[in-house]
This record gives sequence, structure tokens and C-alpha cells, in this order.
Amino acid sequence: MGIRPGITVLLLLGLVAGAAAAGGTPAIPQELYGGVMIGGSPAPAGTVITATIGGTEYGSVEVVEAGRYGDPDPSKTSRLLVKTTEDRAGETITFYVDGVAAQETVVFTPAVVTVLDLSVAGSSGTGSDTDIDTSGSGGSSTGTRYTPTATAVQTPGQASLATSAAGTVTVRTADGTGAVTIREGTAALDADGNPLGEVTCSKVAAAEVPAAPPGTTVAVALDCGPAGATFDPPAVLTYTLSAEEWAGIGDGATLSVMWYNPASKAWQEIAATVDPATRTITAEVGHFSIYALAWTVPETTAAPEPQQTVSPGEPSWPLAGIGAVLLIGAVIGGLVYLRGKQ
Repeated sequence: MGIRPGITVLLLLGLVAGAAAAGGTPAIPQELYGGVMIGGSPAPAGTVITATIGGTEYGSVEVVEAGRYGDPDPSKTSRLLVKTTEDRAGETITFYVDGVAAQETVVFTPAVVTVLDLSVAGSSGTGSDTDIDTSGSGGSSTGTRYTPTATAVQTPGQASLATSAAGTVTVRTADGTGAVTIREGTAALDADGNPLGEVTCSKVAAAEVPAAPPGTTVAVALDCGPAGATFDPPAVLTYTLSAEEWAGIGDGATLSVMWYNPASKAWQEIAATVDPATRTITAEVGHFSIYALAWTVPETTAAPEPQQTVSPGEPSWPLAGIGAVLLIGAVIGGLVYLRGKQ
């Protein structure tokens, strides 16, 4: 072996060893964006957000617009990219806002876009620990108007609604596919009109989803609770699909969001916004029930079978056949008769 080939082999072996030491095959980054609050106030521009797994930093981004990091449109503002190896999939990502640990966490899922609101403790600048407006103004709902805090979601699918500090509450399913966000200043009431203390969001097993209308396929069904809870202004329901789930939607299909009305035992469609770039579908919901992300494919109309055209005065094939049989029968009968005469 020559010197040059030998050096090349050594370099390749070094690269392989380096990759193994790094922990495995590099994964496609997970992208994140959303709101960011410090002490109930929007984080100012220049705030640095970092993502860590096991104490090691794997990505950072700087806040450009106060109160937000990243953007639904990646061409406008850079998102937070978490770059690590495939063997890290499923591990918890911890976020730091200017060095302070955020209350929210999420699991590392390569090649997906995740909408996640972040919040850290700090001075809100309001001068009050309680923000309660009992006037009922600002909407059609009556009763106490609560400003929920950006509560940590320690248990996926469940979050408490606090009554102090400004911000939002977001509760997500365990896999991050579905999420419900309660915005600042929302009047959140249960079915009896009492202040709401908790919200839940969980996926419904396929076997338990009520039958969908003909021609409709339910992709994801969410049980948002407690049932009958109302929100003014409406809560925001978000579905975030993986690349594989998005690819599984039928060609030419139309996505929609429906809610199941237990009284009429029927699905009712609501307005929704579809963003193919982020594979997200959002809808505003004024009350809780079972909500489904569904899609329909336009029915194809079969081409009519060609019909045989018969010219005027020309017998159709069945009639012509019958006539031919009668004519042959008459000829045979005549021959038999003449032979009998001889």
C-alpha cells in the first residue's frame, strides 16, 4: 500500500471513530418556535434561548421580536434548532432563557417542527400578584375573568389554570401532536359556569372515535376537557403532524377540523388554518369536546359506458337476430313441405 492510500484509510478510520465517540449518527434537527415570557412579560429582543439535553447545549437562538422566538415562517426569523444524534431521540430537552431554566420541557423528536411557549420566573412589572377582573368586560361571557399563567406542563396532557401573572397556558398530548392554548385574559368557565381550574388534552384511541361522516378519514382525535368548558376569547387548538403523518394524507385531500356534538351524535366542521410549511393545523374553539383532524378526498366520477348507436330504420342487434332466426325457420319449413309433396 502506498503512502497516500494509507493516509486516506487512516483519515477515514479517524472519522468513523470520531462519529462513534460523538454518540452515533447525526439526526435531522428538531425545530422549535413560540412565545417566551419572563415574569409574565414578553422577553425583550436580544434574549438568548438555549436547548440542552443532559446538561449539554445542542442549540440556541436569539429573540428578535419581543415575546417570541422563531416564527411559523422560517424565512422570517431563525427557529431554535436542536442538533444532536439519533440515539438522543426521546430524551428530555431543557430550555434556558438568558441562563434561567424555563418551566417547560419537551422530548427530542428529530425532523419535526414543535410550537412551544416558554416562560421563566422574574419580575412581571405589574406590581400585583393577582390579576382578576370581575367586571366581565371585554367579551360576551360573564363572571370572573382570569389571566392564566404560563404554567409548567410537568404531566403531558394536563395543566392547571393559575390566577396570577400574565401569560398563556398550553397543554399538550404526550407525543406533542395536539395542543390547547389558553390565552391571556381568557374567561375560562366549566359547564356550570364556575371558574375553570384545570384543562386536559389527550388523544382518543382509534377504536373509540365516533364514526366519521362518509368519505371522511379521521387522522387525529383529541379529547379536550373538561367537557362543556367555555372560553372567551376562544382557546387555540393546534395539531402538529410529523413528516410521515403529513405524507400519509391522501393526494388532493382537504384537511378540516370537526367537533363531536354528543347531543346530536354528529360531527360539525369548524374553521381551521392549514400551514403546509410547518405541517400545523390550528382552530379556535369556544368550548371543549372531542375535536378531530380529518381529511376528505374528492369523489371520482366514473365515465359512462359507451352506448351503441342505432341508425334510423336499422334494426337493433336483438331484433335483427330474432328476424334472422324466423327467416331461417321459414326457409327450413318450406323445404320440408316441398319434400313432402314429392
